[in-house]
Amino acid sequence: MCPSWAAANRPGSRDTDRGSPTTHRRPAEVDPGIAAQARRNLDRLGLDPLVITGDGEQGHPAAGPYDRIVATASVRRIPRAWLEQLRPGGVLLAPLDSPFGCDLLVRLTGAGDTAARGHFVAKVEFMRFRGQRTPRPYAELGWPETASVERWQELQVEAGLRGQQILDPSPLRATTRRTRAEGSAP
Repeated sequence: MCPSWAAANRPGSRDTDRGSPTTHRRPAEVDPGIAAQARRNLDRLGLDPLVITGDGEQGHPAAGPYDRIVATASVRRIPRAWLEQLRPGGVLLAPLDSPFGCDLLVRLTGAGDTAARGHFVAKVEFMRFRGQRTPRPYAELGWPETASVERWQELQVEAGLRGQQILDPSPLRATTRRTRAEGSAP
């Protein structure tokens, strides 16, 4: 199931069973049969989260903005909907396709202007979202030609309405290549 949106209750809101602040998770699954099975499995465990049946790339705007968005499927570009639904200061974790033969787990913090900034934290490998399985040139996805697998931890990531950009902080390797955001004017 992917991704999962978590919205912490506001101050003063308490979980009636424990008397502590609670977090609501909202997993999304595009396949209705798998979503139904997930609901049954969670119900058997005594859990009752809202399982969203739909395209996880579109998020779940009805309950946003979110403090946390955690994707459990890889993307080639950060979906605009996720940026729009991320609360300023919120955290987005997603496996991002890289030119290095693996995905890189990116940790972005919402900047409050439908943008997020952050860095890579781990090499990972995940299945891709259905809508992002078609290969695209990495230059179109904001990757600098200078990016190297040996220096992946130094790269910075910016995502916003104008697309995503992978930044190489080395002055000799800086790039200004940007990608066009989904739905924006050419």
